Amino acid sequence: MNATTTTTDDGTRRSMVLGAQVMNYGSADAAWRWPGTNPRTYFDPDTWAETATVAERGTMQFLFIADHPAVREDLTRHKPSATIDPIVVAGHVIGRTSRIGIVLTQSTTFNHPYTVARQLKALDLLSGGRIGWNAVTTQEPAIAANYGSPVADRTTRYARAHEFVQLVQALWGSWGPDALKLDTDAGVFADAAEIRPVDLAGRHVASRGPLPIPPSAQGQPILFQAGGGAEALTVAGSYASGVYSMATDIDTGREHRRALDEAAVLAGRAPEDIRLFMGAFTTVADSTEDALARREELMRLSPTPVHARLRHLSALVGVDIPVDRLNAPLSSSERASLRPAPFRLHAEKAVRLLTEGRTPYEALLRGVTDFHTTLLGSPEEIADEMQELFEAGACDGFVIAPDVVSDGLPAFTDRVVPVLRRRGLFHGDYEAATLRGHFGAPHQYGRTVEPARSPAGPGRS
Repeated sequence: MNATTTTTDDGTRRSMVLGAQVMNYGSADAAWRWPGTNPRTYFDPDTWAETATVAERGTMQFLFIADHPAVREDLTRHKPSATIDPIVVAGHVIGRTSRIGIVLTQSTTFNHPYTVARQLKALDLLSGGRIGWNAVTTQEPAIAANYGSPVADRTTRYARAHEFVQLVQALWGSWGPDALKLDTDAGVFADAAEIRPVDLAGRHVASRGPLPIPPSAQGQPILFQAGGGAEALTVAGSYASGVYSMATDIDTGREHRRALDEAAVLAGRAPEDIRLFMGAFTTVADSTEDALARREELMRLSPTPVHARLRHLSALVGVDIPVDRLNAPLSSSERASLRPAPFRLHAEKAVRLLTEGRTPYEALLRGVTDFHTTLLGSPEEIADEMQELFEAGACDGFVIAPDVVSDGLPAFTDRVVPVLRRRGLFHGDYEAATLRGHFGAPHQYGRTVEPARSPAGPGRS
């Protein structure tokens, strides 16, 4: 695959893959207060299911469920940023959907491999092969305190992660692929000789096995990885079929793709077997002006004060912007002093907007202090930006995080997706029944991976 074109090596047109990170109120911190939003969404299973079916209606390939097993917000005015529990949510959603995949986060730091292997393979079997595991390490002290453990250093966390993933995959393959017989006449449920312990132990984790669970329709879950740094790249290059990138533009996306390709080759894998996803906060409206008006109202409802956002913006551009200058363009001398802060998301975008004469408030409305890239405007305008990023090789697809799930996800599904389809950028319907099929990922069972398929396989055409 050539990362700078929309065709594969054999001339087949590439198609982007879309996920939806939507299992809470939305990416805007005031989403829970938005008119039409069910304030009980955080713990309402029917809302979870409805959200999943909307994403499936748009033929998105997966839902992405992040996790943060600690309270990190002041819940007086802030909504929880993570779901109530990924395993519980996924267990409910699989029964209300039939084609969309579900990628859920489980840490390799504060879990046991046998527990993760058992839970995820059970979900994968019951869902018909639609589960992905976002394998992450955990470094936050508040989470460590919840598990009664200290925070390990980065080297130790990632050494444990490698052992953990390998052990989970070995456990997934401990029930032989042909062991299940279900021969009622002979009274043979399974061939016990093909269900074997793994008996593996490393420096950090160990398990005897086996798992009492046969293969799913896709064999076993696929792996996702979300995180930055050289260690995370090594994990992604070694095991992942999907990577949730922190890239926010063409340059950072291409650089992540280049580094990921190198990591895959070093691990003996085909780079095209790993999909790179850019996070996208979306605000869909009839026009840019309408989208900005919607974001302005969300900002008005937000518990985060504007002066705090302004401090963030000032740090991004290297110029102290006082609150009384919020709605005034910077002076010519101030513009000449603008410098994007190194290694800060959206710093160059912030400088560009202010240099063009946008007010600091307008820059804030356009998402310069957001974590991911912000796509706002009409369906055509949002599709334009997605197409530019995709065709430039900055990503293989997007994880869509609507500003407000209750009306923002239907707006993306019913208004943006048709534009992408008309342009030949997104599939018209599901081509496969499993998440592995949606990704075009090679078959894997246990630690054995089949040779890489052509980039024009399922999900690549």
